[in-house]
Amino acid sequence: MKLTLNYKKKILCAVTGLLAVFAFPKFDLFFLIWIAFLPLISVVVKSKTINSFFYGFFSGFVFNVMGLYWLVPMLQFNTGSLLQAVVASCVLWSYLALYWGIWSLYLNLSVNIKLEVIKNKFYSNILIIFFNTSFWVFLEYIRTYFIIGFPWMLIGYSQFKFIEIIQIAEFTGIYGVSFLIMFCNLCFYFWIFEKKGVDYFYVVVLILIAVWLFGIVRVDKFKFCGEKEFSVSIVQPNIEQSIKWVKSYEDNILFTLKKYASEISKIKTDLVLWPESAITGFIPYNEKFYNKAKKLVSIAGGLNIIGTPYNEGYKTYNAVLYFENAFEYKTVHKKNHLLPFGEFIPFRKFLAKFLGALNNMGDFERGKDTNVFSNGEIYVGSIICSENFLPDISRKFVLSGAKVITNHTNDAWFFDTAAPYQHFIMNVFRAIENRKAVLVSANSGISGIIEASGLIVNMAPCSKEALIRGVFFQNNFRTFYTKHGDVFVYVCMGVVFAMIMFLCALF
Repeated sequence: MKLTLNYKKKILCAVTGLLAVFAFPKFDLFFLIWIAFLPLISVVVKSKTINSFFYGFFSGFVFNVMGLYWLVPMLQFNTGSLLQAVVASCVLWSYLALYWGIWSLYLNLSVNIKLEVIKNKFYSNILIIFFNTSFWVFLEYIRTYFIIGFPWMLIGYSQFKFIEIIQIAEFTGIYGVSFLIMFCNLCFYFWIFEKKGVDYFYVVVLILIAVWLFGIVRVDKFKFCGEKEFSVSIVQPNIEQSIKWVKSYEDNILFTLKKYASEISKIKTDLVLWPESAITGFIPYNEKFYNKAKKLVSIAGGLNIIGTPYNEGYKTYNAVLYFENAFEYKTVHKKNHLLPFGEFIPFRKFLAKFLGALNNMGDFERGKDTNVFSNGEIYVGSIICSENFLPDISRKFVLSGAKVITNHTNDAWFFDTAAPYQHFIMNVFRAIENRKAVLVSANSGISGIIEASGLIVNMAPCSKEALIRGVFFQNNFRTFYTKHGDVFVYVCMGVVFAMIMFLCALF
């Protein structure tokens, strides 16, 4: 009987992982996330404390394996070894699953503490809900910035299509959306399983209606929000990763880029965006590639922002350069956040002993600037690839004077998997958090135009050649989130620590 019960619990935990994955691209069944955690919660609160950690870990592992399955082909491409790719992926999946396990452990403890002072009181459940919802947010925040900084598939990102609900990100960042999702899941649990929580159903309904109505107003306010309309051309050349850095393909790649530059030149464009590493030689060290970049700019015209490897003495960076006409580049932004196993190797000395192929992979240096590109009319904050993982980077660009945000990425690493979609939707939240249009140029993947309201107004097909022509507005608006950052997260941290201190004082 015990084995059967454990088996059933594992199935329920797996169901939570699967339902949560289905809420994300490419499935996009975003509504499932609002009930996805019910099976896991029901298992965790009725299990032994130590077992609750493993049930949470198992659920998180299923979620990450299914959602981040693309790590295997990406790492296999980098390492040339399927075995090493699987091992490295399992390490990362397990690391991310730890957060689910830790949350489940604390949920179990908070529900099953036998203290008469809070037991059998209505507000005891409210305390449990707020404590555990806040703790989930705390863990997501740690995952965003701790060690490798890999906040991929935070549960709030699943709601990028539920545009009215996610407008709260203007005040809370992505973490407020995650809070709301987990809050509703916990309320639904007490309503369904406690048999006396009819009030919790109405709490959820009233909160969601209030947030939805607020969202309707904010979406309408920030549609086409700006002082002036500008034109933009966004290039998605779709250069395969397998040939991108091969010398014999240099001329073919340049021909493709020139083709787009010529097409752009036919209609005057204010801003031209090229993807990450559109130029494959180090600028300004490599004069040949530097001249290539200037040639493209002279053909296309306007303000051009081009991704390229960049050298500064003996240091190398992943960067974007701002050109105007065919003159020397005016400004450079060096990438602040590097992608683990793509641009740097975390714990290289340790991992290289077991994954020998890592010894053949180089590291970029990490930049620290938030330089704004401007011609006196357009003020651009350009973030590179994984910099859109970290809300604080986009926010700092806006504080430095950016009135529009661009994201330059490659994403050919991910091939035609769910990863380019998962990456693209993060830009929706960067737009709402700062109320700035976000323009995305991907080599392969998904390019597009996102309004300050978070609405996607133009989106190229994944892994196809494309040239997007469109318009954008820029504005001087500063949101609460732009000005104050992750205050909401700090409040959640305060709730967590206050609850811990309260419980410790009772013992």
